[in-house]
Amino acid sequence: MENPEIKKSPIKPGFWAALVLTFLVAMLLTIILENRWYSYAVTGGVASALLTIRIKLSPQGLRYGAVWLLCLCLLALSVAFGRSALSVSLTGDLFNKGFRAINHVYARSHGSAIFHDTMLNGQREPYDFESWQAPQGYRNSKISLSNSSGYLLTRDNGNHKKVIYQLHGGGYIGVFNKIYNDRALQYSACYDGADVFSLDYRTAPDHLYPAALEDALEGYQWLLEQGYPADQIILCGDSAGGGLALATTLYLRDHNQALPELLILSSPWADLAQTGESYSTNIQKDAFFGLPDADMKPQYPIPILYAGDHDLHDPYLSPVYADYANMPPMLIQAGGDEILLSDSQTIAAKAKEAGTEVKFLTYEGMYHAFYIVTPHFREGKDAWAEIERFIREHASSGQFTEKIKLPITFTPERSTG
Repeated sequence: MENPEIKKSPIKPGFWAALVLTFLVAMLLTIILENRWYSYAVTGGVASALLTIRIKLSPQGLRYGAVWLLCLCLLALSVAFGRSALSVSLTGDLFNKGFRAINHVYARSHGSAIFHDTMLNGQREPYDFESWQAPQGYRNSKISLSNSSGYLLTRDNGNHKKVIYQLHGGGYIGVFNKIYNDRALQYSACYDGADVFSLDYRTAPDHLYPAALEDALEGYQWLLEQGYPADQIILCGDSAGGGLALATTLYLRDHNQALPELLILSSPWADLAQTGESYSTNIQKDAFFGLPDADMKPQYPIPILYAGDHDLHDPYLSPVYADYANMPPMLIQAGGDEILLSDSQTIAAKAKEAGTEVKFLTYEGMYHAFYIVTPHFREGKDAWAEIERFIREHASSGQFTEKIKLPITFTPERSTG
């Protein structure tokens, strides 16, 4: 007696669509993450196995679902553990290389990086103070200064003798935005529930150097006038805000003013002349300002509108050219793939040579201002933990307090550095 013929169900278009989509997504991720050769082999093998099982065995119901689940798990494991940078978190690696891939595609058709063009052509609407509401237990107040505004975040039952002074990034072009309110909450948590004063300083192209420095100095003076002791002020900044934090402190030092207790810097933009080695060596790695080919690199990968016609080597504009003697302890954290890495490296080396205490950390596979942009990734969490640890180890020393000489006003001479 012959075995009855096994009747196989026809392969429906939905299967082919799902197979092709799964294969393409897995292959795209494998390419973007620069995975090792065996990830490609696994992707091709899983696709072939899935197709063979469907044709030969025609699994139905739960067995069909189990086959798909097994294949998807194998692909996910291959993508995650076949990466060339396993020391970098999967989310951080995907964000960095995903943005890099998008940026390279854009640059090949436009000749420049996305963020370069966005900074030059993007909308710069003034920040709407009402667009962000402080969470329960906090209060956010708008402070009007001569030419700028500040936002004072205070926590109920917090420590109102301590304050974080936050200077935002944006290449001296981007205005304050509500992401910095969220970072203010994190800074407060790192410093015993301290108040956080975030400055919304003037930006280019309407306001050129030294507008931002004038505003930063006035903001610092306002904090002193409110009764915050200088040795309880921690000055923080990212990107251009990091460079501005350095310039502000250098100016205070050069004019015998009381210095902030600490500097906390994220990827400071401190060389507007952009002469550092990483502006060339990392041009194909940088997720935001990078380019697919080194020969596409312009003289200034980051727009320098703020400088106007001013000397790009003036330390109050480009603090990388300053002397770092008698400066507060500083923590500098930067991404290993960013073009601004040289700025942080040079500042750290000069500070150490001058006898200033500095802790400099480079995070492999990370991008510009990574812990400001993505604080919840593993590297971002590590960086915020480092900030809290650095503050805990160095706060309340009072070693830089000097006689305060008010008012602090900007005069256009160069730094003594």
